[in-house]
Amino acid sequence: MEAVLPAAAAGALIGLAIRAAMPARRDLASVLDRLDVSKTSNPLLPTTAPTSTGTLPERVGMRLLDEFGGRITLPVKDLALLRISPAEHLGKRFLFALYGLVLPQLLQALLAAAGAAFPFAVPAAVSLAMAALFWFWPGKEVARDAAAARLIVRHAAASYLERVALARIANSGAAQALTQTAEVGDGFIFVRMRQVFHQADLAGVTVWDALKQLGDELDIPELTRPADTLALAGDGAAVYTTLQAQARQLRIALLSDAKAQANAASAAMILPVTFGVILMLTFVMIPVTITILGS
Repeated sequence: MEAVLPAAAAGALIGLAIRAAMPARRDLASVLDRLDVSKTSNPLLPTTAPTSTGTLPERVGMRLLDEFGGRITLPVKDLALLRISPAEHLGKRFLFALYGLVLPQLLQALLAAAGAAFPFAVPAAVSLAMAALFWFWPGKEVARDAAAARLIVRHAAASYLERVALARIANSGAAQALTQTAEVGDGFIFVRMRQVFHQADLAGVTVWDALKQLGDELDIPELTRPADTLALAGDGAAVYTTLQAQARQLRIALLSDAKAQANAASAAMILPVTFGVILMLTFVMIPVTITILGS
């Protein structure tokens, strides 16, 4: 009985994967809703979605989103930052979970054919455990990569704030200070900013509103703060002081985070180093102890 449940679940997931890989008929109402500007979640600029790759995980994910999109929670902001489509991420998680569920059953079948099968409860528990592990694994990778990318963006934002402040004190306009300063950087966040500014120019949206939308979309508040400051821009000296204060606070926060990470790394090394020292002393003292006891 224990083997029936994982086998049935594996069969159901394989069926869903085959169905998801097949071309789906689009619902006319959902397509019209996507084309209706009044129903979009972002009224200023269209979200810059990653380019479709047409891979199997993406096709599977698109079918799953069509079927269960409202009941599945995905890290949308992290995926937008990493330029990974939600469909591809969901399909990857689903196929990984399917692989983890099926692999122990295949091993059990091979062992049974060889006459050395495990009890049915063992592969059943391993299948469920591996399916759960492989389902959450891509999500953990996305969270880790997004945290690393946000750290890079925070360092770039500190430099960007200082350059915008210098451009503003040099009597550049607010829009000019934002756009021209973004032309200098070559990191991925500056490329995204230039794309957003170009879209804002075509759509007739102010660049600070576009920058604020980008910060909200990627969950990077360090980009929304200068946008709010320049939206209420007065004379250049006042904006320069505000932006310089924001840059200084950001660098202090980055330094505090770096110190906290260094302290955490040092604390994590205490146990391995202590264990290594004890092990070395043990190997050194054993011959001496044996010699003393034998004399």
